[in-house]
Formats: sequence, structure tokens, C-alpha cells
Amino acid sequence: MKSTDKTTNTNYWLKQNGLKPELLTALDIELLQAQKIAHNLLKHHAQLLGHNQAATLNNFLRAMTFGSQRKKISKRQCYTVMNIGTEVNRKVFKQHRLLNK
Repeated sequence: MKSTDKTTNTNYWLKQNGLKPELLTALDIELLQAQKIAHNLLKHHAQLLGHNQAATLNNFLRAMTFGSQRKKISKRQCYTVMNIGTEVNRKVFKQHRLLNK
């Protein structure tokens, strides 16, 4: 496999997970983690989100889109997104446990 094929595959995977390859090395890890969590929650588990949670995630992703707004995102906002992810993850595991009984 050529290096360009690997890069293309990596960039495709990053885009599928809501990350921009060109910003991967320029952003703090908390921002990247929160962006991936928010993207995946809205994509795969939107039915488990409350109205306020969905709005929070959408606002976060909208702010991540623009560089000027991205600079204003605090770590607290990132941790809020991560906490929503943890809460939804607990709901998913609870549903899975109930299905397997």
C-alpha cells in the first residue's frame, strides 16, 4: 500500500468521525475528543439525547467549525460535551443489558 493511499484512508476515517485532518495537530486534545464525541452522539445516538443536550452538542460543533469561535471554546465546554457522552453511554449500556436478560 502506498503512502498516499494510507493518508487518503486516514483522512477519510477522520472525516467520518467529524474531525478535520488539517486541524489534527493544531488543536488541543480536549477539543478533538469533544468534537468526536459530539459528532458520534448526534450521528448514532440522537434519540437518547434530551433537547438541551442536542442543542449543546450542535452549538459546540458549530463553534468548532469557525476558527474565531473555536478559540473561545473553554475546556469546561469540552468537559460538558464529554459528560453528555458519558451519560448517553450509560444509557446505551443499560439498554444493552436489558436486551440481553
